[in-house]
Amino acid sequence: MPFTDSWLRTRLRAAPLGALALAALVLVTAFLAAALPRAVDRYEDSALRRAVSGAAPRDRGLSLADDYRTSDGPGADDRLAPATLDREERDFRALLRPPLRIATDEVVQGVRSGAEAEVPDPELPRTSSHAPGADLVAQAGLADHVRVVSGRLPRPGSDGPAALALDGVVTEKTAQVLHLKVGQTVHMTKFGATPLSVLISGIVAPRDPAAGYWTMDDDLLAPLVSFPPHLMISPPETYWHFTVLIDRTAARSIPLLGTGATMYWHHPLAAARLTGHDVPALQAELAALGNGPLATQLTTSTKSPSLHTVAGVTTVLSTFAADRTAAQPLVLIAAVGVGTTALAVLLMAAGLAADRRRGEIALLRSRGGSLRGIFRRLVTETAAAAVPAGAAGTLLALLVLPTGRYATSLALGALVTAAGALAMPLRATLRVRRPRPAEREDLVALRPSRRRLVLELTVTVLVVGAVTALRRRGTADGADPFLAAAPVLVAVAAALVLLRLYPLPLRRLARPAARLRGAVTHLGLARAGRASSGGQLPLLALLVALTVASFGGSVLAGISHGRDRAAAMAVGADARVDSSFPLDAKLPAAVAKVPGVGEVAAVRIEPHAANQDIPLNFALLIVDDPAAYARMTRSAGMPAFPADALGARVAAGSHGPLPAVVSPNIAALLGGSRKPVETGVGISDIRSVATLRSTPAVAEGEFVIVSGRQLHAQHPRLAVYPQYGGPTLLLAAAAPGQHIDGAALRSVTARGSSPAAVLLRSEQRAALSDSRLQKGARGLYLAAVAAGAGYSVLALLLSLMAAAPGRLALLARLRTMGMTRRQSRRLVLLEMLPQVLLAAVGGVLVGLAVIPLLGPGIDLAALTFGGGGPAVAPSPGAGVGLRADPWSLALPSAGLLLLACAVLLGQAWASGRRHESTELRAGDRTT
Repeated sequence: MPFTDSWLRTRLRAAPLGALALAALVLVTAFLAAALPRAVDRYEDSALRRAVSGAAPRDRGLSLADDYRTSDGPGADDRLAPATLDREERDFRALLRPPLRIATDEVVQGVRSGAEAEVPDPELPRTSSHAPGADLVAQAGLADHVRVVSGRLPRPGSDGPAALALDGVVTEKTAQVLHLKVGQTVHMTKFGATPLSVLISGIVAPRDPAAGYWTMDDDLLAPLVSFPPHLMISPPETYWHFTVLIDRTAARSIPLLGTGATMYWHHPLAAARLTGHDVPALQAELAALGNGPLATQLTTSTKSPSLHTVAGVTTVLSTFAADRTAAQPLVLIAAVGVGTTALAVLLMAAGLAADRRRGEIALLRSRGGSLRGIFRRLVTETAAAAVPAGAAGTLLALLVLPTGRYATSLALGALVTAAGALAMPLRATLRVRRPRPAEREDLVALRPSRRRLVLELTVTVLVVGAVTALRRRGTADGADPFLAAAPVLVAVAAALVLLRLYPLPLRRLARPAARLRGAVTHLGLARAGRASSGGQLPLLALLVALTVASFGGSVLAGISHGRDRAAAMAVGADARVDSSFPLDAKLPAAVAKVPGVGEVAAVRIEPHAANQDIPLNFALLIVDDPAAYARMTRSAGMPAFPADALGARVAAGSHGPLPAVVSPNIAALLGGSRKPVETGVGISDIRSVATLRSTPAVAEGEFVIVSGRQLHAQHPRLAVYPQYGGPTLLLAAAAPGQHIDGAALRSVTARGSSPAAVLLRSEQRAALSDSRLQKGARGLYLAAVAAGAGYSVLALLLSLMAAAPGRLALLARLRTMGMTRRQSRRLVLLEMLPQVLLAAVGGVLVGLAVIPLLGPGIDLAALTFGGGGPAVAPSPGAGVGLRADPWSLALPSAGLLLLACAVLLGQAWASGRRHESTELRAGDRTT
């Protein structure tokens, strides 16, 4: 042990910069490795909490509900007593187990009348002949959630029989709208023998209108305009619906209305304590409460068989789980990519360190040093730098990114620390295990060994298996590391292939270059061919980083294109004015004058149910101007509309079949025959002349498109009336370089005689923006790409710096022979650029290759539109898949080449600033 300590002190004093460099590399790598799972947990937890807290009030947790029926018999009204409700609440809470936690201070419980009662008092305002309606609500905690504006709170109910007269309060808004005053009595009747008399004892204002106490039901804060059941042929009569709040002890009077009562307990989840990894267990607990063993226990403990649980938060959790499953492959690909690149850089740094000390270690071995002793001393040396650095990096990640879980971070940090401490000792020890004579190890001269062949075949099998599994299974489960490693494995296989092919062009170019006039080209190619065969790791690191960057770019480009496509399919143009009734005859001209509108196409849509002639539901599209509709289709990026196929105007009164452009299913039904179709202006025969899979006027479904001019020429008598032949849809395309003014378009549409909806493609596209979970996954992927780029740059610099001493010595010798600075710059570029160019071109080719290889197995629909379904439903023909992104393909490779050129030219310039004697002595020590 004393000898080991002296060895450690001697080595650290002799090479402090090497130890510091290793410590810095391990610290950064350990920090990134430990931070990755914590970053995932943080954005998942934040997304889940935001989703739950931002959901509708009843969708933020779970609710209990129980029904009281008037036929339950005498004494059953004890179920409405506050003590009974409180006891059932305690029984429910006793069943809750983590991770199911509720916000106890936000629980809302109470009793509501089973059905709306009528309020026939003539002094109350009415919107029609229908009398106002009201509900009685006895909600716990009334005094804590209101501020008395006038009057007083309702008096508690008596312990005797249920009273027909009781006190109640209403909110300020309710009193204002319905002209209610303190001391006024309203009468409520439904099926009971005698109306209930409710004295308005006070008018109150909510202390917090946004609290769940007021938002669980939408009629507590203010009255609503409601519609009674009515026949479709008669217009509905509106009426006011409002709520009267009574003391919870008076809930026994509610059944006197004859409508029964509903008991409820609303339990919002404690959103601040939700974590993404608890979602499966949380869903299991909710399922057990809904229809499982916990539901049975609840029914048994409360002795109420009708008590049931409604978990509105289940939809939020399911949407979150689907979004997370969709985002996991992207995160795993990033993690595997940056991890592979970082491991390659660690091994590369260890290899360079072992190469520098090969003579020293070989001398120790030749003087009787055992492999175990050499390995132990080298491990002691590297561990002195790597272990504290790895611990510091891991601890820093734990402190910077606090989360509830740390086991994975500790394991990854320990793995990086072990790799940093063991890589160099293992490499150096294995090299001196058996004495070998000195031999050339450059790329051109070295012949691949059998061991390398076995390794290449193993990687090939893994690549084929990963690609095949990904194409067959897809990424539906979202958490298979083997499938996520497919892009990295493709990059590794490409690196092996390129290393196999790389010596061939160098050998072919060496002889012609030797016959050239100057010696620079021949010498540069010869030096490139004599590069160390240890260049596999730099090429591997660069290819993996470039592949991950290009793959991420193709994913993001596919998502963006899918959303653009979905918005275009939903709107059909840059703007859409749609109505169920014929539009105002002046509206097309008015829309054409809206700022930003370049062209308008008018279409009449007539829905048709299946019949004996065409046994499919379809939409008949009557296009006024087929040429304008074709231009609109082209501007929307949809399949070209064959306007010429509809032919020219037919003669007035002609009864020949109209040429029609139809959907594929309609075309199969029509064949070559003609079929009659009933239109608003009359019956006409149609025949199929062309087929389209999609069209701007209808987002999905079957369709038949005919020319309005031809149809109206066949039926001129009714065509002149807008209600029979006028358009119901306007499609507007933006003028070149302009945007349609949505406010102006809506203003023009509102002045028309028919109600119409206005849709803008830009607004529909904005509705498809990333959710918080998708933003987190995208941000993490971009951070991983940036980290991978940093490691690839480090790999490039290490590979250039490894050969720097020998290169500088060579330039010094050549300068003594008369080589100019310009020639020295050419020489260093010819020496190193082939390898860098190999990595850059290989990265572009692999980035392009992964799209057809992996594209069929990667479905971006969930990542594009979210697990809860898209805000704009995409058409079935609007596939969402990988798309090549030129920027992510070209920029990293171009940056790699520029960096290599800058470093090499800097080395050539620095060598010219130093004395040849210094360089030659340095070269002697390094060669």
